[in-house]
Amino acid sequence: MSETSANNPMEKTLPRPDVRQKVTGMARYTADQYPAKVLHARAIRFPFGKGLLAEADVQKARSIPGVISVEVQKGKEASYAGAVVGRIVAESKDALEDAMEALNATYAMMPPRTNPMKLYAGVPQAEAADEAKLKEIFEGEGVKVVEATYTTQVQTHSCLEPHGTVADVRQDSAEAWVSTQAVMAQEDAVSNTTGLPASKVTVHSEFVGGGFGSKFSLGSEGTMACRVSKEKGRPVRAILNRREEHSDGGNRPGSIQYMKIAVKDDGGIVGGRVHLVNTVDADGGGGGIRNPNYYKFGNIVRTEDDLSLNGGKPQAFRAPGFPQGSFALESMMDELAAAVKMDPVAFRKLNETSERRKSQFDQGAELIGWKDRKPDGTTPGRIKVGYGCGAASWGNGKGKCSADCEIHRTGEVEVRVGIQDIGTGASAVVTDTAAWHLGLPRTMVTGKVGNSDFPPGPGSGGSVTTRMTVPAVRDSAENALTELKKELATVWKTEPEKIAYKEGVFTNPATNQSVPWKDACAMMSSASVVGHGRFNEEYWGGGSSDTVQFVKVEVDSETGVVKVKKVVAIQAAGQICNKLTAENQICGGVIQGISFALFEQRILDPVTGGQVNADFINYKIAGPVDIPEIVPVLDIRDTDTGARSIGEPTTIPTAGAIANAVANALGVRVRHLPITPKRVLEAMQEQKGKTA
Repeated sequence: MSETSANNPMEKTLPRPDVRQKVTGMARYTADQYPAKVLHARAIRFPFGKGLLAEADVQKARSIPGVISVEVQKGKEASYAGAVVGRIVAESKDALEDAMEALNATYAMMPPRTNPMKLYAGVPQAEAADEAKLKEIFEGEGVKVVEATYTTQVQTHSCLEPHGTVADVRQDSAEAWVSTQAVMAQEDAVSNTTGLPASKVTVHSEFVGGGFGSKFSLGSEGTMACRVSKEKGRPVRAILNRREEHSDGGNRPGSIQYMKIAVKDDGGIVGGRVHLVNTVDADGGGGGIRNPNYYKFGNIVRTEDDLSLNGGKPQAFRAPGFPQGSFALESMMDELAAAVKMDPVAFRKLNETSERRKSQFDQGAELIGWKDRKPDGTTPGRIKVGYGCGAASWGNGKGKCSADCEIHRTGEVEVRVGIQDIGTGASAVVTDTAAWHLGLPRTMVTGKVGNSDFPPGPGSGGSVTTRMTVPAVRDSAENALTELKKELATVWKTEPEKIAYKEGVFTNPATNQSVPWKDACAMMSSASVVGHGRFNEEYWGGGSSDTVQFVKVEVDSETGVVKVKKVVAIQAAGQICNKLTAENQICGGVIQGISFALFEQRILDPVTGGQVNADFINYKIAGPVDIPEIVPVLDIRDTDTGARSIGEPTTIPTAGAIANAVANALGVRVRHLPITPKRVLEAMQEQKGKTA
């Protein structure tokens, strides 16, 4: 490895290498692909919560000029609005739309299940032994008991770039452009769908406009594109529209979380009862609430159930299960602190399991101005100010990844990895990691991703991409450097391992002659040399990605409007590959957490079961005016080595911290997400009724 500090990405704030392509519109996403003679395909979707397609004028739809084929599945029961009940293939998008209208489909509806609270059966009886344990916990001397039920809503994925595939399946090969989080997995999926060997399939995914967990599979649209392309012998585009994206693009499932926890007067948590209910789809899949164990919660009796609704399918969603569970957990932590009259930060530190997070709590409290926090509900005036906090963590396990680093005779370096950049800056990580390791200016290095022909890398899930890719990229760069030294050794008539290299300069040990990088590359006998790399544990660091967040809010006590004014997000980051990208990940996670806490919510019609806000007008998402000052803090310590996960832990504690800040501002707690003005006013009115 080159010993250099000049190229340390922590000392520079470099923009992403592809920024010009993205801001000028030159970056080509899946929907930008229009191969010659391309056909357009779209699914026919059931519009209601439960029922079946009764009738459809297939003949009339087929008669529309430009329509290639129409298939319907009459009589097939559908369990959510957006379920596929047929398909149309046409020469143009206009013909496709006309055929959809010409179908004049009629449907038979059945009563849908849409309201989880009406279906909730309550907390089940615990086992006899557990009941005895709980009796001892709750009736212990010197304990206080807090009992509460928290709920979280269904949040749709709402990726900026819709799900989609453009497939070109030929007799002996296939090429597909897929908006995906797992380019290597889609190679296998296209292979399985078309019957072609994976070696004959190439999947492209150079630019992806967000995934968050919903783009791991080929999806019904991708499968349709591949099958129709194989049938018709022509390329096929299948891109979801915005309504389809909301109804069938995946969602974060909702939850009902009951907690009854006992705490000692000195602040130590004894234990208690937790019952979790996942609101999942009609097939019962996709749940999994996770109440993190960051704190010493004592002896907990925990049960969990699924509650099926007639809504779209849950899919992994940025830290799956944790934001829901953390909202309830962090809310309960503040309620317990209030019960024993302790400061919420002091209470958390007393029950913390991580020394690192304890110090992060101290740092965050200083940065947010925690000393200005007033007792709950005591801020004078109409605009109430509140402060809240929360914590999270994420693992950094080992993994598998391969990379190729090619050094050209011109001195330029190309690094190839079969990963994808879902908007997180993966291409910047590849580029800057190789440049840093080799001690070269970034302008001489090109990181390439998004192609299944490249060496295989991981999918973008579980915040593994950077921490698995970096050790492989560094390994490939080191091996390429070794290959270059072999070329120089032949010219200099010496042994490769004796050649010194530092900051772009090679030194001949025999003559003490120094040669700069480009001149050394020009001495190669071949056009290029390649270093093959794998996940190298020497460059892996391990350790937890601990994070703590603090929030300051203002709440209008007359309108119920909550405004987040400032967020301090402290993140254990390990070795940074690109500072701007790392900070962007923190800010992005916080923004998504704000949106989850205050705005986003799938609304199903209780009569029809259809989603009434399947668009970006009525489905509320945090916009520019809702984004506060965000202070990202990269917590890097001398003992940290290797890259760490950042993407997912940063979105876990935000909603809970906001809920705690609102409770501090008003002296009234909202236990149900999203924290809308209506819910704020209802909570205040309920509190007035109790004190009247």
